[in-house]
Amino acid sequence: MLTFGEINFQIAGGTRMNLADTENVMVDLARISGVSMRLCDAQLATVSLSGDDAPLPVFRELPTTRHRIERAITTQGDFLAVGIFSEEHLQGYLIAGPCESESGSLARIMVTCLIESEAQVTIHDDHLKVAPLQVDLAATDSDNDDLIARRYANQNRLMAAITQGDVERLPQMIAAATTTIGIEDFFSRVPNRRLRSAKNILYVFNTMCRIAAERGNISPVVLDRISTHYAIEIEQLTSLQRHQQLTVEMATQYCAIVAARRNNHYSRKVNQALQFIYRHYQEDLSLADVAAAAQAAPTYLSRRFKQETTETVFTYINRYRITMAQQYLRHRPESVTDVAFHVGFNNVTYFNRLFKRYTGITPLAYLRGSEPAVRE
Repeated sequence: MLTFGEINFQIAGGTRMNLADTENVMVDLARISGVSMRLCDAQLATVSLSGDDAPLPVFRELPTTRHRIERAITTQGDFLAVGIFSEEHLQGYLIAGPCESESGSLARIMVTCLIESEAQVTIHDDHLKVAPLQVDLAATDSDNDDLIARRYANQNRLMAAITQGDVERLPQMIAAATTTIGIEDFFSRVPNRRLRSAKNILYVFNTMCRIAAERGNISPVVLDRISTHYAIEIEQLTSLQRHQQLTVEMATQYCAIVAARRNNHYSRKVNQALQFIYRHYQEDLSLADVAAAAQAAPTYLSRRFKQETTETVFTYINRYRITMAQQYLRHRPESVTDVAFHVGFNNVTYFNRLFKRYTGITPLAYLRGSEPAVRE
């Protein structure tokens, strides 16, 4: 009898396939299906892997014939186990999972690939046992089940739009999610404290958007700063009037960051410089400071920065400072002088001149609520 570790082993009807061939089948199945695959020995120790090393569930039963599939249905998704046989002797298993959907079709393909012929496949389901809930669901008030399902579906679509940086579809996703969220019901969760309830909702929404952006491969350092910024904005709310506006603003900002990263064609050095500017724009920056953060010579960085952004380092810094100043003037009751110093200017007259150049309006008029006519 051949062992699993030998170069050759027999399968169905005397046909011989070597281990490399089986591994090739495994790799092809993983590539085509998008599901992780692994070869295991008879004790379920992994011999070869194609995909993520997800923890295997405890199969209560395992395949005992060539045409039988064991499917473990878990909270992660479905796991499929197919036996690998030499004559009638089990040599190991081909295991797929977790699968999110269509695991039945994949199971049949796996068996067909291994025995190299069409066959009647028997799928045996093994459901993972879940510990009893400690919450009495029957005693808990619930909304309409269909409405809840739509609410979760719309929230998931909104998160997907942020993760993909889909700026064009985002407004539609925001509208759908906020329409089915049952906002009035949430406002009454804390009796007689509608503003507190609104803030709680916004905190959750901020976290949801942050997680979606993180899935879009945005740096945790950047996300933490954005999340903190909005946490402060939320806590400083004094009325419900800005609730919806802040909801749209948060989702849009997180989505825009992902989109910017997706469309960012800057070199590594310029990217490092930009990240440093975003984190330290309030400080008295020099070209040497920015170049050191980018691990580049100042003259080299200055030239590459201008080539790739069309602006000098200092023009970019000042423009970004004015953008941040707009945020502070719009959302916080600070004086123009306070804002100027807060965003990194030590000369208020110079700040006023740059602000009007970039926005078309003075900081004082902007603070009083006038809409800026932004100039490129």
